[in-house]
Amino acid sequence: MKELVKEAIREVNKELDIKELENISNDTLLFALLDSMGVLDLILEIESRLQEKYDKYIQIADETTMDITKTPFKTFKTLVEFLEDKVNG
Repeated sequence: MKELVKEAIREVNKELDIKELENISNDTLLFALLDSMGVLDLILEIESRLQEKYDKYIQIADETTMDITKTPFKTFKTLVEFLEDKVNG
């Protein structure tokens, strides 16, 4: 899952060119670095990659996506954990 998310971030960052997203670690602050369009683009990219990998649509956007205190997009690590729960749950 980590590699899938890293690839999605790299793809989105081709347009954004955010230096901090070039070297992604568990503590990379995604929500702080991406604007709302960047988060939306990342959601779409991840959903597309998940659908390709698992051959089914997995929705990852919900009411917590844009909530600064609850968002799974806070860091790379929280996003990966959230996605693993979505895929396995």
